[in-house]
Amino acid sequence: MRRAAPHLDAFHGRHAPSWYADSLNDTLDFPALAAQTLDTDVCVVGGGLTGLSTALELAEQGVRVVLLEGALIGFGASGRNGGQVLHGFACPTSRLARQLGAAGAQRCWELSLEGVAALKARVARYAIDCDLRWGYVTVAENPRQLRALQDWRATLLRLGYRHTQLLTGAALSEEIDSPAYIGGLHDSGCGSLHPLRYTRGLARAAAGLGAQLFERTRVARIVEQAGRATVHTADGGTVHADRLVLACNVDVAALRPGLAQRFLTVASHIIATEPLPVALRARLLPREAAICDSRHVLNYYRLSSDGRLLFGGRLKRQHADQAAIRAERQAEMARVFPALADVAIDYSWGGYIDMGLNKVPQFGRHSPRILYAQGFAGHGVALTGLAGQLMARAIVEDDAGFELLTRLKAPSVPLAGIADAALIRLGVAFYRLCDRLGW
Repeated sequence: MRRAAPHLDAFHGRHAPSWYADSLNDTLDFPALAAQTLDTDVCVVGGGLTGLSTALELAEQGVRVVLLEGALIGFGASGRNGGQVLHGFACPTSRLARQLGAAGAQRCWELSLEGVAALKARVARYAIDCDLRWGYVTVAENPRQLRALQDWRATLLRLGYRHTQLLTGAALSEEIDSPAYIGGLHDSGCGSLHPLRYTRGLARAAAGLGAQLFERTRVARIVEQAGRATVHTADGGTVHADRLVLACNVDVAALRPGLAQRFLTVASHIIATEPLPVALRARLLPREAAICDSRHVLNYYRLSSDGRLLFGGRLKRQHADQAAIRAERQAEMARVFPALADVAIDYSWGGYIDMGLNKVPQFGRHSPRILYAQGFAGHGVALTGLAGQLMARAIVEDDAGFELLTRLKAPSVPLAGIADAALIRLGVAFYRLCDRLGW
């Protein structure tokens, strides 16, 4: 049997403790649907970035839309992640080309840039206060990783993208002061933001345009009949809709188990230091770029608006206790920045992302009336916005981009829900060995 949804089980009426939640400064609140019955054009299930982007796009076009969130807006991965705004997909471009051909892979790349542009435009249009910054550096620890960055830059140039710069020596030191790295690739077209503020900013914008949003409203079942979809909530609410969008990601198993069999739920965790002295911040990250390393079991980090280092990464031990996870993150941070070995840690939090075995994003139609998007594998901050755009267009008028991405195929996970943990442990052990050997 597929395990229960990873994050809704932990919902206790408030956001999970994190620096994001404590720095929210937000009184936004939406009602529960309770025992009401609503009729709408589109019902969106899931109040994260995918669902909210879809709802906002539809509301901008005058479509009646109802969004149902089982916990709070931004409660899951959308409000807990590292906040990296990235183009591209988690899988290599060559994998896209094998499935879609060279022209299809090129179009996928262009769509990913549209996702980043849409995010930037939404922040500006709706005045979303989310600490959006541009500048992103992928760093290399060894010659093999540096060659991979050189190859990636060459691929980007072939795709027509000219916003990267290879960094070594003094140029690298202008971005990061760490003994761990020998080089990096700076990308001015990527960046970072406060994901929970951004997510809730989208909610405020969608509601302002007439979308009906409900929190604390868990969907119990979905029935398709008489040419429509009917959504039943756990508390007796009902929504009748012409179309339905599943934007549940890691929580989709309870509604459509088959979709959950296409990804693993991978844990990621972030610690936040105490506010660092200005001089120390200026030495470690002079330009305050967001950083990600090239490891298979990767680390990512950046400075917060109040001067903390937010240091996150995939976990080496998925199901360790919180003290062990925090110690693992702190040890990695000290390896990268020895000057922070004794710094106080004020926050520690984590969550799950959905990752297919081949890391391609998963778009599709579960039925003629039900669309879904999932499996963003760590690239979701921008790709979810693209997903919302494409699903809204598929519902209203033009579905060319959505249909292209539905052609990407992700294999099912063997023994999904039974052997997930074993598969993840085996994969992490293999990739940790690769990292140690410099592969």
